[in-house]
Amino acid sequence: MSRIIYTGAPANPRWSTNQPIFLGAQYQAGPVAVRQIANFGASSAAAVLGPDLIMPGQQGNNVPTAGGAPWDQLLVGGPPLTFTQDNTNNWIRGHLINGRWGGPGNTWQNLVPLTATANANHATVEGYMDAFLAASYAYETSGQRDAWYGLYYCVQSSANPFSDPTTTNNQNLYSYAPEFIRILWRAVRIVKPVNVSTATAAANIGAYPMNAVAAFPGGFVVPALPYAMNGNATLPPGNAAGGAVLGAIPAGFPAAQANGFDGGIEIHQN
Repeated sequence: MSRIIYTGAPANPRWSTNQPIFLGAQYQAGPVAVRQIANFGASSAAAVLGPDLIMPGQQGNNVPTAGGAPWDQLLVGGPPLTFTQDNTNNWIRGHLINGRWGGPGNTWQNLVPLTATANANHATVEGYMDAFLAASYAYETSGQRDAWYGLYYCVQSSANPFSDPTTTNNQNLYSYAPEFIRILWRAVRIVKPVNVSTATAAANIGAYPMNAVAAFPGGFVVPALPYAMNGNATLPPGNAAGGAVLGAIPAGFPAAQANGFDGGIEIHQN
């Protein structure tokens, strides 16, 4: 449960409820990417995630269902095969914002073709985010708090395709997949409303002041960085980090703080 400030109970100024305040992700997405002769794959997406998402029954599914050329249909003037027909790599429609967090699976605005390895590496990062949400939820429910601690997650696709520059053309299937996705994450402190109903808080969660977290309060246990991510700018390690990306970081996305959690990493296709 999340708690909101309620001054009508003198002995307990925090009113607790078992109705989640964060009913899902505050999700926003950029336009579909333009790759060769097709508009295909996500350019960028971001979401603010709250501690309630770690509660049993609150995470959804949103399995990927988007199709079309060149995913599962031939693209006129394009590659001679689709991603579902490729025998070199096992391709997955990877969410930029995980379906469990509310990221949609029925639109290419939130999906990109990822190799199975790249998708598994992204899952490692997502597991770290889940651990943070669990820490946030534990902190929220262990005392009287005047703010929620959430997570701002932003993913951008590379401008360059996965195909080698010398072979990038309309007929190369890998010209329609990004070389990498870049992930940035920030802890955010969201000021709680006073004397409002649970439904009102849930409906207006995006309007409450949200700030970067310079340092976590006492009692907030920041999860350890997964071994695979520790000291690595990319997954798999050894890839060259950097390069142009599509879309834009949201205007309210905070600068990284030296709080032991904020960071970023790139997930490369190879």
